[in-house]
Amino acid sequence: MEKMDKYSSLKDRAFSVLKENIKEGYNKALRKKYFYISPDRFHFHQWFWDSCFHSIVMANFNPDYAKREIETLLSVQQEDGFIPHIIFWEWRLRDKLQRWWKKEVNEKISRCFTSEVQPPVIGLTLLLIYEKTRDLEFVKSNINKVENFYNYLALKRDPDGDGLISIVTPMESGMDLSPQYNIPFKNLNHDPDLTKKRITELLIRYKEWDWNLEKIFNASIFDVEDVAYNTIYCLGLEALSGLYSHFDKGKSTRIGERAIFIKNKIVEKFWDEEQKIYFSIFHQSGKEHKMRVKTISSLFPLTLDIPHKHLNHLINHLKEEKEFWSPYPVPSVSMDEPSFGPLTNTRYLWRGTTWVNTNWFIARGLQKHGYDNIYKELKAKTLELVSKYGFCEYYDPLRGEPGKAMRNFGWSTLAIELIND
Repeated sequence: MEKMDKYSSLKDRAFSVLKENIKEGYNKALRKKYFYISPDRFHFHQWFWDSCFHSIVMANFNPDYAKREIETLLSVQQEDGFIPHIIFWEWRLRDKLQRWWKKEVNEKISRCFTSEVQPPVIGLTLLLIYEKTRDLEFVKSNINKVENFYNYLALKRDPDGDGLISIVTPMESGMDLSPQYNIPFKNLNHDPDLTKKRITELLIRYKEWDWNLEKIFNASIFDVEDVAYNTIYCLGLEALSGLYSHFDKGKSTRIGERAIFIKNKIVEKFWDEEQKIYFSIFHQSGKEHKMRVKTISSLFPLTLDIPHKHLNHLINHLKEEKEFWSPYPVPSVSMDEPSFGPLTNTRYLWRGTTWVNTNWFIARGLQKHGYDNIYKELKAKTLELVSKYGFCEYYDPLRGEPGKAMRNFGWSTLAIELIND
């Protein structure tokens, strides 16, 4: 009973965090009403994959809120299927003064959102909302828009035609300063300041080109096929296939076959036989190069039906105490990498800190493949973090404390999904 009460309290706290971050109103420039949950009080705007995570959790408490958030996200979709990674529904004075966003916006299209994408969690979100609500009409009303976003990625973000999606800035991965991205920036000493400088230079160049993707890919400054991004893309296609199976068998089959193709490409192109793990790829000067830094992205194929021998190797990396099995797993960088920080007491993000959203993906993979004991350990450690420190942006993988992480951070409420399993 004591355990149930603790988890009940944790669920109540999660709901409170999400409710406190609700933003609602009307944007005159876009001529649209909006409803969304911001990541925290400082990150005021609507972030793509944050909204997807918030909706998954909110479907447990208030399904209407979850649906409204997704519909708000889809409401700014462009004709080609593009959905931005940040939407500025309401301007604050600090936004107008600092203008941190300006380099990432193509003002010829709209000043209200960025030109980048984020990991395409939305297909999985739509499936999980359906599983919690059984509202097939909501699915039918929105699934074409979600599918069109995946079609946009296939048509606009696959310059080499191999089926895998390329990102053009580190921010598009959602893991902005992950040290794997030091490699294409030729930052071999893994200095986070240098990577930040390179990102700024990249954004200035893209802004000069009006975020023209043809010019961006031709320049090949940062053309990365990321393991985690493409795994999430594949999971989204699998989710759409499952949803379409309820009312359009033909489309379900076609999208399912596409997901299998992408999964096979992930195995074919990202697997590194020497280190027995998956590595992302960057393109420069017409050649492909593996980014051989072990990060949380390297473990994401655990969520897919990959070869059994690959699963065993990934589990070995995950459970190795010198790599990913820290006192509070799973660190975003392997602890035996020279680039491991974890830099918890800075704002150099994804340099080794533990994040609940990535733990949630890894946990789903462990469950999927029947690694029950490891799953239970990861679940217990993740719930210990949020119980002790609250729903923070990230945590130190060695000590657990959140350092300079944002507090009351929305996507960390995903921890309660581990309670609900």
